[in-house]
Amino acid sequence: MHITKTTGYQQTTHLLLGCLLLLLSGCASSDGPFATSDSSQSGSGGQADKGGQISLFLNLKEPVGPERKMLIQSIEVLAENNNWISLRPDPIEADSQLILGRQIFLGRSYLPSGYYSQLRITASQDVQSTGAVSDPTATILEIRNPLYVAIGDSHSLFLTWDVMASFAAADKDRPSLSLAPKLKNMLVDVAYVACPEINTVYMICTDKNWVCDSLGVSGGPSYLISDPNNPTGNLLALTEDDKNIKRIGPAANRVEETYNLPMVGKPLHIAVSPDSHWAYVIDRKRGNILRINLQSGSIEARNRLGYEPSYILYLEKQDVLAVALSLSQTVVLLDPETLNQVQTISTGSKPEGLMLYNDTYLYIAESGSNSVMVYDLTLNKLQKRIPVDLSPMRILAANGLIYVTNEASHSISILKHGQLGVSRTIPLDGSPLEMAYSPTNKWCYVGNESTKTLDIIDPVNSKIVGQIPLGALPKGMAVLH
Repeated sequence: MHITKTTGYQQTTHLLLGCLLLLLSGCASSDGPFATSDSSQSGSGGQADKGGQISLFLNLKEPVGPERKMLIQSIEVLAENNNWISLRPDPIEADSQLILGRQIFLGRSYLPSGYYSQLRITASQDVQSTGAVSDPTATILEIRNPLYVAIGDSHSLFLTWDVMASFAAADKDRPSLSLAPKLKNMLVDVAYVACPEINTVYMICTDKNWVCDSLGVSGGPSYLISDPNNPTGNLLALTEDDKNIKRIGPAANRVEETYNLPMVGKPLHIAVSPDSHWAYVIDRKRGNILRINLQSGSIEARNRLGYEPSYILYLEKQDVLAVALSLSQTVVLLDPETLNQVQTISTGSKPEGLMLYNDTYLYIAESGSNSVMVYDLTLNKLQKRIPVDLSPMRILAANGLIYVTNEASHSISILKHGQLGVSRTIPLDGSPLEMAYSPTNKWCYVGNESTKTLDIIDPVNSKIVGQIPLGALPKGMAVLH
């Protein structure tokens, strides 16, 4: 055993530091470590190490109904020691006519590990005849099969507000609230959204466009990709903070395997081979690309590319990897076995997102040039360059159209293959980045980092038709269908 000696000088220094920390702690909030609805207190330390978290959502039972307002004074949960713990200490108002998409985010809080059996909602609502606000009343709801919260968990609870029943009830001062039962794990028509700042992956029901569940994934999950060989059975999450690949089993709704990425600076993006045998990760900080054996978990090849690789895509027909190098104004094509370069494509400034169209045309988002480059892989030449809005980042093909997220100009450019210009521009109220498409229900989801929502685009009319509130910054997305 190695014992470290402490000198008298060190003891004095430690004593002074302890006094300073004690003084600083006296200025901290007295609400207690778990009485918060602020989602920013997650990450690798702090509250997340003491327990798990619960996200709260409010759903409307009916899509259309009379207008009614409800003021939620507080939401508490009953712990196994019979103490009520506040999940949302601050009041929040809900207006039935303003709940777009029939769901709103109420808040998020961290809880100590343990079992929780009841919710207590103290709320008031407007009186039908006068419009005045009633006195607050408490509603206690049982959590079916008491919820166990472990360290690192991220659960979601959904309150259902029955506005029609609130009018018909004998006690018209009490809002009609119930706790929605936990949905069975769904394997299809579900969009998964990674929220790294709260170590959570949310599940979105693409038929209702609601958050329907959540999963705790430690280490800051930033990008998601479905298993090409088993798209409904496996989902891979790249975690930037702890530098891992984590395999999520949608049927079990948990992380089932972890692949460690040693000696990696900043794992940024991931691609998977068509046979699901290999995963390829780019390290933006060190400029490397890694090839990981998904059967053994070992890193079997590594190559230095330099120039800050920013995006990677497996081109199945060509059997090469395409990697955008943001500092060298190039996209390199690599042999997927040796990771050696086989071709270099010159691009505009700061290439970012890549997309393959019709197995032939490589679309490249030229973020620094505010343009999209179309490269013909069959003829090995530039086909055209299309000016778009400021800082194009990601490209997605959906329902015959091509969508481009313009991060700096807060917009989506819509292109049609074969045309020389932008077909339409959709303005947004925040910065878009990642996108995903649900082919079954034909929705295009755009991660809005400013509003912490998913913006929903209807590809038929190319308009924003709704938002899905997450209360956290959305990053990578994948749709299982």
